[in-house]
Amino acid sequence: MARPENKPRRISNFHPDVKEISVVPIFARAVAIPILSPSAGRPPRPAFMPRAMSATPMNRFDVSLDAWLFRALIALVALAPLPLGSNRPLPAALIALASGLLLALWAARAAVRGRLEVTSGLMLRLHVPVTLYLLVVLWVLVQWLPSPFPSWAHPIWEEASAALGRELAPRITVNPDATLAALGGLLTYGAIFWLTLQLAVDPGRARQARNAVVAIGGAYALYGLFAHFGGMGWIDDRLVQTRPSDLSSSFVNRNSFATFAGLALLCTAAIYIERIRHIFSIKRPVRQKLSLAIETMVLHSGWITAAFGLTAVALLLTVSRGGILASLAGLAALVMLQLKSAGGPARGRAAIIMLILIVTGIVMMASGRGLIERIGQRGFVEDELRQTIFTTTIEAIRSAPWTGTGYGTYPDAIEAWRTNDPDIFMVWEKAHNTYLENALELGLPAAGALCLAVLWLAMIAFRGVAERRRHRAFPALGVAATLLVGIHALVDFSLQIPAVAVLYAFILGLAVAQSAPRHGHDNTAPARGPASAASHIPQKN
Repeated sequence: MARPENKPRRISNFHPDVKEISVVPIFARAVAIPILSPSAGRPPRPAFMPRAMSATPMNRFDVSLDAWLFRALIALVALAPLPLGSNRPLPAALIALASGLLLALWAARAAVRGRLEVTSGLMLRLHVPVTLYLLVVLWVLVQWLPSPFPSWAHPIWEEASAALGRELAPRITVNPDATLAALGGLLTYGAIFWLTLQLAVDPGRARQARNAVVAIGGAYALYGLFAHFGGMGWIDDRLVQTRPSDLSSSFVNRNSFATFAGLALLCTAAIYIERIRHIFSIKRPVRQKLSLAIETMVLHSGWITAAFGLTAVALLLTVSRGGILASLAGLAALVMLQLKSAGGPARGRAAIIMLILIVTGIVMMASGRGLIERIGQRGFVEDELRQTIFTTTIEAIRSAPWTGTGYGTYPDAIEAWRTNDPDIFMVWEKAHNTYLENALELGLPAAGALCLAVLWLAMIAFRGVAERRRHRAFPALGVAATLLVGIHALVDFSLQIPAVAVLYAFILGLAVAQSAPRHGHDNTAPARGPASAASHIPQKN
């Protein structure tokens, strides 16, 4: 009997859903197939529906516009790390401009359509974090504008007026230009989150977004390895704040790239766990389970395996203690959340954990020597300078605990408190603790509201892990990513680097978009995968 034309040919007995595709380079496959293909992630057209009548011209235009907006959003995430992680005014302004244009196009399309993509139930859950975020934005504007209450204004404006001999408008912020620039960054990250939330509601598109993050992380890791070992990077060494022996890729320092690589590594691990977790729940010998897992990870996940190896090795070569330990904590949370939601016997879950530990140990032995030596020399706690910065920042917070000194003004505000610092020529640009820096700049109420908004979104994703029967890997990824950046923010400022913040906002928007159950989809049994096919393998006597 002739094979029907619309039925894809299978290339594996264990993977009935894998179609035969042409062989193309690794990263071309990563971008061209899962991302740029217009039919990727879409359900097949019913046989009874004619092609010409399957959608109205307006619907086809809406789908096409959404697809182009989605591709432009992925391109923005991919290009953000290129110029020093966008940690310079010009690239940061370009990201803000691009995200604003994309948001305006989406808003115009939503106004014409008259509805949003997300469900009403999810929008109800978003009321609190969105309100908190908007209140923080409003407070930053209050800090920037001339203060109607002189008691709120920073004392520096009174002293400056006396020194210049003319009246200056009193403000809460000590540097209006820096506050306005920081507000632009805050609005940019909110726009990235909102666009991802609206454009990644479809599970197929969510898979494309996750694959894109894996490919982006692997590409920058490959460049970092090339520049690290070959010494032929395009970035001037005078612009990079790290030692030549530490890998920083295209970022300004190794710690920022460690967080970026850790987020990409979480996306890769989520794909792995999603593909192999069912294998260890079937009643078959351990040897068959391991062979199925290896086949899945090697034969049917070739480019993902390559990206995982590149990203993991690059992450370890950063020798960033905080970034690597935070990434391991996020990876552990991801594993526990996905395995807990998968159910099945405890022995199968333990086998997956053991397999992940073995792979992690192999990578650590291969490229983690520098990290082990640095921990042995300095331990897990940072040097005396960082402790001095923490103590001085806490003292500065007490001077304006409610109003703050202005968002983005830490380098200007902290100078008055460096009385016991012997190195007066060193500029403290960051507090190396995002929570303390936000508390000084925004004030305790606004800083707490901003942290609570992000935590609330992570809790929405955590709730989605428990509620969804399918696609639980996406909300679990959002929880793990929040844990990663939250831990690293205690000892460094990676989340304040635009490229890292853009990637995190993208992942969090993806997780929240997939956290709400979809009526008619989550009530069905999971699709057949490697485990269901493997359950028909005859056991050997």
